[in-house]
Amino acid sequence: MGLFKKKVKIDSKFKKDEFVAFHMDKELKHGVIKSVRKENDIIYYDINVGGEATWLAKNIEEKDILKIK
Repeated sequence: MGLFKKKVKIDSKFKKDEFVAFHMDKELKHGVIKSVRKENDIIYYDINVGGEATWLAKNIEEKDILKIK
C-alpha cells in the first residue's frame, strides 16, 4: 500500500538521540538512542555505542537503560 510507515507515538522514557547508559556483558556501556519501538507492551531501543569504532546494540529493553545526568 503506502511507501511510508505510519508514525506511532510511543510513550517511552527515553527519546531518539538521547545519551544513555546500559549494562551489557557485566559492563556499563554508553551510547545514543537511534530508534525506539514497542512490541508486546515492551519498549525496545537500538543504541549506537562507542566512539571511534561504533556499533549498534539492538533490542535493549527500557528497564535495562539508565539516564545519564
